[in-house]
Amino acid sequence: MESSNLNADFFRRFPQEVEKAGNVAGANAAAATNVDSYAEGHFWRIGSNVSSYINMVSETLKNTIPKAVAYCQVKEAKQCLLNHFYKQIGKKKGKQISELLDEDPTLMERRLQCAKDSNLQERTG
Repeated sequence: MESSNLNADFFRRFPQEVEKAGNVAGANAAAATNVDSYAEGHFWRIGSNVSSYINMVSETLKNTIPKAVAYCQVKEAKQCLLNHFYKQIGKKKGKQISELLDEDPTLMERRLQCAKDSNLQERTG
């Protein structure tokens, strides 16, 4: 997931000393040593990039994992509470439900009539 996530923030954190070290080594070295210095600078740059990337991923995970854990715990608790609620409501009869909802009897009649009308329309449609 993180391997393809090289965003602008990663490049902002990129060590600037890498370029400076590579330029100084190349300017001061002789031709034979120039190749060795270039290779050494190149490997140092790769190591620095890998280190920066690992630090970025570690920072991201340090921030993301607690959020994910909390989200999963809340989601699970919510689902358990809803299941318990549905079981309790499922055991109730029409009058008990209306008492729980404290619904006005005329609204309850209207709701039931709308439900009947809706069922009739579905059957004839």
